[in-house]
Amino acid sequence: MTTSNIEPSDATRVPRTPTSGRGDALGLPRRLRLGFRHLRRTRPFWGALVLLLGSYLIAFPLMGSGFAFITTIGARALTPLLISGGIAAAALVALFAPSQRHFPALVAAMLSIASLPLANLGGWIVGMVCGILGASMVFGWTPYSDKQLARFAEREATRSARRELARAAKARGKHSGIAA
Repeated sequence: MTTSNIEPSDATRVPRTPTSGRGDALGLPRRLRLGFRHLRRTRPFWGALVLLLGSYLIAFPLMGSGFAFITTIGARALTPLLISGGIAAAALVALFAPSQRHFPALVAAMLSIASLPLANLGGWIVGMVCGILGASMVFGWTPYSDKQLARFAEREATRSARRELARAAKARGKHSGIAA
């Protein structure tokens, strides 16, 4: 069995920041924030979030009224739940497999339009509009190039260096008795 020496480029890596001697407690929130920023920049995050909101709004009239309402109305309540589930599935596929975003976006747009006559006016029209907007955002999203990601990493490194210099200058001012 052979191991590969191929490593991801520096542009696609989440930058690790030093904790500057303060312990890992302050470094963890920063790493989580940077990881979340990387997730948002490399996926159609906002479009998928709006799609999930539209899915919720389409299903809310049935889910908000409790299980007793769904069982008394029968199969008619199944249609809005299936439409909402399809839109939510399309949002999750677009979020976790961004290279496959076009087909789920088209399916979500069609399901959102179909929700108008089939699912309580598409979640009182607001759910349908959120679904169409989210699907268009997912469809229109394009990933950043390696050059753009490298520029983001360079900016973050520059900001980190400035912060470290400011902390060092502030610490020197405290130790020498000069007010900063």
